[in-house]
Amino acid sequence: MQPSKEREASDGDPMDDLDDLLDDDLAEGGDPSTSDEADSRAERNESAGRAAETGGDGGRVGTSGRWFSAKAFALALAAVAIGVFVGGAIPLIGGTIGSAGGVFLAAFLIGLALSARRYVETGLAGAAAGALVAVTNVLGVGFLPIGVDYLQQWGLPLLAVGGGVGLVAALLGHYFGRDLRAGLTADVEG
Repeated sequence: MQPSKEREASDGDPMDDLDDLLDDDLAEGGDPSTSDEADSRAERNESAGRAAETGGDGGRVGTSGRWFSAKAFALALAAVAIGVFVGGAIPLIGGTIGSAGGVFLAAFLIGLALSARRYVETGLAGAAAGALVAVTNVLGVGFLPIGVDYLQQWGLPLLAVGGGVGLVAALLGHYFGRDLRAGLTADVEG
């Protein structure tokens, strides 16, 4: 009698099962019952078991984590900052619209350049940039005490809207960049 896949999957860390569900292979229509997928799943479970024995978290969060990478966040933050600066410097468009376009373009380029999914890092960088742009645009308009009074009255909604716009622009840019990367790297059937 063969053991069920549910019992095999439950022997390891439950977060590894979640990792398996979130893998790109399943999203692209791959068959999880193939031997290559089963072998790679067994290797991941084994490496996660070794990391758990040594006190590690399996490499999900950290400098080069699978779910959140500090390196990728620093890269995304730098790229988004450059995008905001360049987008805001465009004559006649600049300001909020140019900055949002800069966030979108920077996230698009990150999605195009990186092979791993980095939605969390790019989204956080975009949200931070959007909130910062919203606050600085209010403080940059008119006399400083008026801007400070406006921020006291409308600061949190302004941060939420600016962060939300930055988050959406970054996530959409990263998605379209990854989509283009997948299209460029796919095999051509003939």
